[in-house]
Amino acid sequence: MSEFKFSCPACGQNILGDTSHVGTEIACPVCNAIIVVPKETAGPADVSTPTGIPPALLGNIATTAQRTSGLAVASLVCSLSSLITCVGWLPGIICGHLAKSRIRRNPSLKGSGLATAGLIIGYLILLLEAGTAAVRLWSFSSALKQGYENVRQDLITNNVIVTQTQSATVSNDNKQTEPVKPGTVATGNQQIEPAKSEWTSDISKASFPDHPASGKLRGIDFAVKTALFRNGDLKISSANGMSLDIYGLGASIEGHSYEIQSVDGSSANPHVKMTWNEGEVIQTATFNKGYGMKLQFDQAINRTVSAKIYLCFPDDSKSCVAGTFEVRLLKQKPKEK
Repeated sequence: MSEFKFSCPACGQNILGDTSHVGTEIACPVCNAIIVVPKETAGPADVSTPTGIPPALLGNIATTAQRTSGLAVASLVCSLSSLITCVGWLPGIICGHLAKSRIRRNPSLKGSGLATAGLIIGYLILLLEAGTAAVRLWSFSSALKQGYENVRQDLITNNVIVTQTQSATVSNDNKQTEPVKPGTVATGNQQIEPAKSEWTSDISKASFPDHPASGKLRGIDFAVKTALFRNGDLKISSANGMSLDIYGLGASIEGHSYEIQSVDGSSANPHVKMTWNEGEVIQTATFNKGYGMKLQFDQAINRTVSAKIYLCFPDDSKSCVAGTFEVRLLKQKPKEK
């Protein structure tokens, strides 16, 4: 190996080196500029320079000119700040990778350990925040699903409309009447209480009570809200979503009366279908015998027929509906060819 002298291109300082350092990066001992040791361009250098300043020895540069990377320090500081700001991990990770890259390219830089610590802390905080966000998202999704199911169940069971609310009606003279109690249905300015008629399967002993048709079906209050007749079928609906369908009454019901004994098992009798809600499930039951029914219809006025009903079923809850109601006659549907 032979020694040769070269100058710093930034400050002109003469530096003494040998051929083994050619091509490596060093820091100038005077101005700290990063320079690459050039190839030998002159013979052995004098021990002094024209300025009287001895040349710097290249062997001492590697040990005296190293400095800590600022990016490595920034990586650690930013990552630690995530404990307060919650977002410092992002610049901490970026600075850590940049610092590691520059330290590999420049031997005069140190701080690899600081950059590694910043990266580890940054990635740990990133994983922690990602896990926290996933838990919060799952909790929100579960709460949203539970709320939807609660609303859906309330709508199905009609708890929102029938059993959980009270409303006040106002008469024509602007005087407020008593609130409507759950289990009753308001028609005009009247409140319809569920029927209290005694259940009997002997239709010959049954009578029409003088109150709007109501009662209990499957143990649930039933009060007639609407009644529609079309093509021989009568559909009676309650405010709480329950319904009674009576099929096969004939082409017209005006002025007709019907009396079906519970012991009458004729296939020509009208069929009766009961529909009600049990939780989230809609239940139906169809009777073609075993039930007792007495129906009476007046003549139509403006396509509306006044009617009376007594209807009982052979179930364990002794379902029964009795009283007066109005039937709306709908236009007949044309028969399919």
